[in-house]
Amino acid sequence: MKKGNANAVKTLVISSACAGAILLLPSKGEAALGDQVLKNGMKNPDVKELQRELMKQGYLKSKYITGYYGPLTTNAVKEFQRKHQLVIDGVTGKMTVKAITKKTAAQAPKKAAGYTTLKQGSQGYEVDRLQKRLREIKFFTYSKITGYYGRITAEAVKSYQRSNHLSVTGIADDKTQKAIFSSASPAPVKTPAPAVPDGLQKNDRGQKVYELQSSLKALGYYRYNLDSIYGRITEAGVKSFQRTYKLPVTGVADSRTMEKLKEVAGKKNEKPGSTTPVVQGLKLHSTGQEVYQLQSNLKVLGFYTYKVDSIFGKITEAGVKSFQKANALSATGMADSKTIEKIKAEVKQKGIEPAKPQTPAKAFNVINLVGDAAELVGTPYTWGGNTVSEGFDCSGFLVYLFKKQNIQLPRTVASIWNVGKVVSSPKVGDIVFFETYKKGPSHAGIYIGNNRFVHSGSSGVTVSDLGLSYWSSRYLGSKQLY
Repeated sequence: MKKGNANAVKTLVISSACAGAILLLPSKGEAALGDQVLKNGMKNPDVKELQRELMKQGYLKSKYITGYYGPLTTNAVKEFQRKHQLVIDGVTGKMTVKAITKKTAAQAPKKAAGYTTLKQGSQGYEVDRLQKRLREIKFFTYSKITGYYGRITAEAVKSYQRSNHLSVTGIADDKTQKAIFSSASPAPVKTPAPAVPDGLQKNDRGQKVYELQSSLKALGYYRYNLDSIYGRITEAGVKSFQRTYKLPVTGVADSRTMEKLKEVAGKKNEKPGSTTPVVQGLKLHSTGQEVYQLQSNLKVLGFYTYKVDSIFGKITEAGVKSFQKANALSATGMADSKTIEKIKAEVKQKGIEPAKPQTPAKAFNVINLVGDAAELVGTPYTWGGNTVSEGFDCSGFLVYLFKKQNIQLPRTVASIWNVGKVVSSPKVGDIVFFETYKKGPSHAGIYIGNNRFVHSGSSGVTVSDLGLSYWSSRYLGSKQLY
C-alpha cells in the first residue's frame, strides 16, 4: 500500500474511534453518581449526590450540601472506606460508589419506623427532601431548595397543615411528613383565608397585631408601645381581657376574643343609660392610623409640633383645640367628623398632599436576620448583585438582609464600616469586617455564633469559621448596626 493511502486509512480509523468514544459518553443530563471518579477539588452535581448519601448515612458531618469535594467530603469518604474494608484513598471510585449505593438501598425499609421531626433550625438532607416534596405539591414557593428549615419552610408546612386539617404548628412531625410524602397528598385548595385563620398569637406580627394592640390599649389592657409584634406583653393583655369577660384564658386572640373586643369597644362609645351613640370622633387616648393621619395633617398646618406617634395624647388634644378656635369650631379638643373634614379641607386648599396611613415599622429581630441569611446559603456570587434572583456581592448581601429588618445600610463595605457601634467581641447579628484584597475594610459578613459568620464570597453565600487562619489574620473588628 502506498504511504499516502496508509496515512489516510490510519486517520479514518482514529477519527471513527474518537467519534464512537464521544457518542458513548453520557450526556450532561444523564450524568449520575458513578459515571465518573470523584476526588478532592471537584465541584459538580455528582458531588452533591455523594454528599447527600454520606450525610444520610452519618459519615458527612457538614451542615450543608455544597457540591464541592473538599477536605470534609474527602475525610467522610475515607471514613466510609475504612468501615467497609475498601482502599482508603478518599477518592470515590466505582467500588466506593457501589458500597455507598448498596448501603442506601439496604437502609430504605427503615423509613417505616417514622420520620425525624423537623423544625426551625433543622438542616441537611431530610430538610432538602421535605422542601422538594412541598414544592411538588405547590406549598413551597421559594426559588431555591436550601436544606435549611427557616421561616419560609415553616410557613409552607403551616399552610399544608391548615389545608389538610392537621395541627397547625409549622413543625414537620411524623404525622405531617407521612401525609406530605403520601401519594394521596391533596393539592392545596385555594379558598379565601379567614381574617384571623388560627387566631393571633405569640410571635405573630403585622397590621392585624397593630390593630389588636390599639384596641387593647383603648380599653386599658395594654400600656406598651404599638410595635405590631405579638410578644409577652400583648399576650398578657389578651389574657387579662379574656379573664375579665369569662373567655378561655389562652392568650390567643381567636375569633371569639376579637368579637368580644369589638363589642366592648362599641359599648364604650355609648352614653350610659342610652342607646344613642356619642358623636363619633377621635379623642384623648385614641390610637391607630386615623390618629396618625390627624397628627400629620395638624403638623403641616402648624397646629402640632410633636412627633407623629399615632397616640391621641394631651399635645394632640391641644393641637385640635387650637385648630378649632382658629376656625370658629366648638373647642372641645375632640376631633369629631366636622373638625376632621375642616382639617382635610384646609390641607387641600393649601395644596399639601394628604398624609398617608402609616405602616408600622418592624422591630429588629436578630433571629429573623440570621434565619433569612441561612435561607440564602448557596446563592451565587454576582459582582454588584443585591437580589436573590441575580445573586449577591458582599455588601449587597448585607444591604438586602438588613433592609428586611427595616435598617438601611450604605452600599459598600467601607461605608458600612463608618457607621454603627464598635463592639469588642461580636454577638449574633453583628457585622464582622475583614481586610482582604485591598487596604482597609473590603469584606464583611454577619456573625451567627460559635465563631462562625455567613457572607457572600467568591463561591456564593456560605458559612465560614472565624478561627481559620485566612479569616483570623484579616479580621479588622465588629460593629453593631441595630
